[in-house]
Formats: sequence, C-alpha cells, structure tokens
Amino acid sequence: MRLSICMIVKNEADMLPLFLQHAAGLWDELVAVDTGSSDATVELLQAAGARVLHQPWTGDFAAARNHSLAAASGDWVLVLDPDERCSPEFVAAARALLDRTDVGAATIRMQNMREDGHIHEANLLRLFRRHDTVRFQYAIHEDITASVMARLRATGQSLVHVHGPVLHLGYARGHAQSRGKKERDVGLIQATLSATPDHIYLHFKLLEQARFWDDPALWRASAPAAQAAYLRVAHLAHGPWLGEMLVMVAEGLHPNDPQAALATLDALAAAGAGLEESPALACKRGDLLELTGRLSESARAFEHALVASGPVVNQQLARTRPRMGLVRLAIASGDLAQAHAHLAQVLEHEPGDPEAVFVSNFLSGMKTAP
Repeated sequence: MRLSICMIVKNEADMLPLFLQHAAGLWDELVAVDTGSSDATVELLQAAGARVLHQPWTGDFAAARNHSLAAASGDWVLVLDPDERCSPEFVAAARALLDRTDVGAATIRMQNMREDGHIHEANLLRLFRRHDTVRFQYAIHEDITASVMARLRATGQSLVHVHGPVLHLGYARGHAQSRGKKERDVGLIQATLSATPDHIYLHFKLLEQARFWDDPALWRASAPAAQAAYLRVAHLAHGPWLGEMLVMVAEGLHPNDPQAALATLDALAAAGAGLEESPALACKRGDLLELTGRLSESARAFEHALVASGPVVNQQLARTRPRMGLVRLAIASGDLAQAHAHLAQVLEHEPGDPEAVFVSNFLSGMKTAP
C-alpha cells in the first residue's frame, strides 16, 4: 500500500528541512500545493522528490487541501504541514497500519508546543484511505471528518488511533506572529461566522484565538455571540472541545466575577448534553468554586475533572490544573502531606509547570524555615 502525504505551503523554507528529515521513510508520494511562495520552498520540495502544484491563495484552506487530495495517487493519504515533526514511533506505526484491511482511517496524536513549555494534545483525523468523496469542508479550521465517517459507514471499515506523537511548532507565538496568523485566522473565522452564525466550532476557535493572543477585547466581543449561538443549537452541539468553549464563554462574559461566571457556566452546561464528562468544564468549576469560598464543592469538582471520561483536548485542563487545585485546597486546610502527594504527581508529568514549581519551592521553604 502506498501513502501520499498532502500539504499546502507558502514560504516554508525555514520549516521544510526538519519536516523532511522527520518524515523520512514515511511517504511514497509527497504532494504539495504552493499558494505563492517567494523563498526556496518549491526548490526544497522538488529536490526531495515532491510533486508541487501551484494555486493562488483564495482565503479558503479547504479548497487548497482538496486540490492536493485530487492530485494524490496513494492508497492512503496523510495530511501534514511543514511545521509538524513526526516522531520515529509515529512513522513506524503509520506504515504498519497501511496493510490492515479492516481500517479505513486513523487519528494521530498532535502535540502543540506552547512557549511556556506546556503541551496541548489533540487526536486529529489526518490519515485515511484516498477516495473521490473524501474532501475537506470549511474555509478555515478545515475539517474532513464528515466525509471520512460517511466513507467508513459505506465500507464497514473502522477508525483507529496511530500511536507515537507528531509535534506541531506553528503556534509558538513568536513564529505565528511573524507569519501574521492572528490577523489571517481571526479575519477568516469572522467572515465565515457572518455567513454561518450557528457554526459552534468556529465560535470556539475564535475564542481560542482571543485566549492564545491574550486579547481581552476580542474575548469580550466574541463571548456573547458564542453564547447565543450555543443556546440556539445546544441540543445538537457536541465535540471534545465543547466544554472548553463554554468555559471561555463564561470567562469572556464575566472576567472579574467568579460567582457570575459560575452561574453562567452551570446554565450553559445544563442546556447541553454530556458535558458532565468534560474535564475542562469540571476543572473550571473547581476554580470558580474555590474563588467563591465553596471549598468542599471545589475539591469534588477538581476530583471529577481527574476522572471525567470524555474526550480530552487539553491535557493541562484534564490533569495538571485540577491536581494543582487540589494542592491549593490541601495547603489551605493545613494538610501538607496531601498537598505534597498531589504535587508529586504533577511534577512527575510536568516538572516545568510554573505553578507547580512555585508551590514546590514554597513548601520546601516551609520545611527549612527555623
């Protein structure tokens, strides 16, 4: 079975050498749609044996993605970008999957590296059997899920997960800023929402932009529309990101009022279904309950976040932040043994977490104080 990697590129000469190095042995065909590079992008790709297609940028990521899919000839397609780095474990696992006749598509574990050292993980549908009906939709935050799932239903094949991480570097803030990603992405999201105001996922992505870029004005402006759209379609809304979206809505509406934010968050959660399994929502409830002095309820919320069985988009919200909430509550109650126990678990997984390091130094100082 042959594997085609499909990508879209523009001025990626700084990212391509390491991409090609990490993807060595993975692809049988590399198809790249160049949307107007002025650097050595095209030459680097051609030297690596890629097929380079040229298509002017139209402001539509799905259209560019689909142009690459139409040109691919492999039995399988893997969608990657130049700022993504395949681990050796991923390369081996992906190649091993290709000959399985019972599988039609797979998610991959994308690790988004943040400048503070935290890693935001998500399982993304990027690997699938090539077929003329399998195409992306949406001009930004393009998605192929609907057509892949329809194809799986038609063939009776299954969706699995490929182990081994792929590291994404593109949203380290300095790199993203240099590429003008904020202006581009916010503009495209807002333009799409003006035509499809009930597109809940794009409301989530707009709020995510405000949070990522630390833009309180954009956050405040975006939250009311996201709340209204969600309440219109709450009975239909779903996705592993939904609890996190509701958290950002509550924060955007009431940035300095934890009691009002908690009331809003609870009302939004009650309007939907399945949100009791959202680690992000449970963790935020723990934070807000702690701030309003309801400490026993806060502890229960943090504990629930740690065991919530829903899909996890952000490991920080599912593991580190609720555990640190329990550390704070244990210190407040004078139970330092319990605080140390929770803190040890955080430091085992994220030794560089700023709050965990600060609290660890604080507790160490308490031990050594005369």
